[in-house]
Amino acid sequence: MPVSEKDQLPVRPYAKGYTAPSRLRPDIKDAHKTRLWVTTSCALLDHLVVGLMAAGAAWLIVNHPLASIVPALVAGVVIARQLRALENLVHEASHYNWSRHRRRLNDVLGYLLAAAPTGSRISAYRTSHLLHHGRFGTAEDPDRYRYAELDMEALPRTSVRLFAAGVCTRLLRYQLGWLRELRTNALAPLVTLLWSVVCVGAPTAFLLDLRTGAVAAAVWLFAHFVLLPPLRLVAEADEHVYSDARTVFDATVSNTGRLQRWLFHPHADGYHTVHHMWPGIPHHSLARIHHLLLAEDEEFARRLRKRDRILTAPGEVAPGGPAREAATPREPTSPPSPSLKIKSSL
Repeated sequence: MPVSEKDQLPVRPYAKGYTAPSRLRPDIKDAHKTRLWVTTSCALLDHLVVGLMAAGAAWLIVNHPLASIVPALVAGVVIARQLRALENLVHEASHYNWSRHRRRLNDVLGYLLAAAPTGSRISAYRTSHLLHHGRFGTAEDPDRYRYAELDMEALPRTSVRLFAAGVCTRLLRYQLGWLRELRTNALAPLVTLLWSVVCVGAPTAFLLDLRTGAVAAAVWLFAHFVLLPPLRLVAEADEHVYSDARTVFDATVSNTGRLQRWLFHPHADGYHTVHHMWPGIPHHSLARIHHLLLAEDEEFARRLRKRDRILTAPGEVAPGGPAREAATPREPTSPPSPSLKIKSSL
């Protein structure tokens, strides 16, 4: 990928750029406790919603084809949202945020309940994502490379039309990256297809009939391969602004609007600044710490970059924040391996 001068990437990772007040550290420490039953329940609820939406849409398509178009599309969006939620639980598993001390159980449940249905592998995602945290902002950061490759920061947010056009123009290249990833995870499409048949189509066929079961599996696959990718692309584009920042704190954006939290950033994924400051805080505690810091720490509230609506900029870097010594930029000599570039394909 040719990289212009403005897209040259630094050699050294960004500094963290924020320290919480000492009086809040006991709360932050307590927030690191994992609750396996909470995360497992979230995953099971995601699957229940997916199953009901797929079965309901399939029944309408089979019995009322013309009347089913809009409800089926709505059901597809809901399914894609739940799959996005499961992808976020894969992210949680990569940080051992399902179960901190029972790590094998963390990975087994994370794979069976979240990674398998989304075509992912915990181990590959963990390798990639730890580079994102540990080498933040450099050419080794797979998210930073994607931002440069797809010019994510230039995604226009001045109108719905321009925003949708910007997403569509980037979507093909985004999906080509996913196809490249399949070369290192050849079983992913097979696992995805098998999941649609066994866990979506078969239960629907058992409860209703074989034809409706087949249609339910098709609805699930449509949501997975057609509707989920744009949701994921928007979510990834929301998370960072690298170009004007010199610390992880200032380069990270929290997306806290209702639509953002429900559709693009389920399971508290929108509280991204807190996650980058303390990756070991599980999803079920992120909102609490976010609001605690807003209320109790003036520096956090002043410097936090956030987006309350999709079509808004996150604001400039706040003056007076910690500055990181500028790193010597360099162009990446070669892109990260495919397994390190695709955040959602493990």
